[in-house]
Amino acid sequence: MRIGLNLNVAKIIKIPSVFVYDTKVVGVSKDNADGSSRQEIIRQEVEEDDKLKLLAEPDNPYDKNAVKVLSKNDNQIGYLNKEMAETILPAIKNETEIHVTAKWVNGEKMLGVGLRIELVS
Repeated sequence: MRIGLNLNVAKIIKIPSVFVYDTKVVGVSKDNADGSSRQEIIRQEVEEDDKLKLLAEPDNPYDKNAVKVLSKNDNQIGYLNKEMAETILPAIKNETEIHVTAKWVNGEKMLGVGLRIELVS
C-alpha cells in the first residue's frame, strides 16, 4: 500500500482589511459642556502621533450620529464632521477595532488637529 502526500491542501491565512480615513477634528474652538476649553486641552494633551479615542454621543441634541474625539486623557477636543461620523459610527456600534492617531496639531491663534482613523476588520 502506498501512502501519498496530498500537495493540494490549501492553507488559509486571514489578513485583516484596513480602511484608512484622514480628516480633521471640528468644533475645536468651542468649550465643552463642563466649561473646559478644547483649545487648552489640545495645547496641553495632544501631540502629533498621539493615540486618540472616539466616542458615540447618541444623545447629542444637534446630531444623533455625533462622534466625540477625545484626548489620550479622555478629555473632549471636538467632533468628527457629520459625514465622517456617519461613516465611522457603524464601526463604533459593531465594536470594530479602531485606531485613531493625531496626524498633525497646528495653528497660530486657533489650534487644529488632523486625524488618521484606521478601521481593522
